[in-house]
Amino acid sequence: VQSGTLSVSKATSVSGQNIDVNLANQPLGGFDVEVKGEPVSVTAMVFRLANWLGTSATASTQDITDIKLVDSTGKVVAGPVDVAATSPTVTFSDTVTFPIGKGTYTLKGKVGTDFATNQTIAASTTPSGWTATGQSTGNSITPAPTSAVTGNTMTVKAASVTITVSPDPALQTV
Repeated sequence: VQSGTLSVSKATSVSGQNIDVNLANQPLGGFDVEVKGEPVSVTAMVFRLANWLGTSATASTQDITDIKLVDSTGKVVAGPVDVAATSPTVTFSDTVTFPIGKGTYTLKGKVGTDFATNQTIAASTTPSGWTATGQSTGNSITPAPTSAVTGNTMTVKAASVTITVSPDPALQTV
């Protein structure tokens, strides 16, 4: 029996988009996972965020929290975890079994209020660093590629409100 394979690529279906601050389930990146030969269980996945600190934050705070890996049906397959306070890494230690075929998975999280409008976030992973095992053979599998795979860039858009005095009704004494 031959071992299965697992390969990861950028999901074009999870496009670069504007994301909100202080709102759960904002997309941070998307990845296509293709499995051939046998289902593959992954017990450790590390993702990196190109920007994990807001403008007024220090490296002792967690500015992106409640990070989950979600399949195309919206089901959470790993997490939630928070970005490491002193580095741009997100580590999932949940066992995730990827079925045979190709599936799209989205990294989602809550961006803190330390982020300012137009800051960008891009998630990446190096699949060969994942710990993977074939479900039928029990063999260790090295996912491909050995280089980093980066999802589309997301742009933070903080909410803003502009209030002005209306000319109608006209100024009057009551």
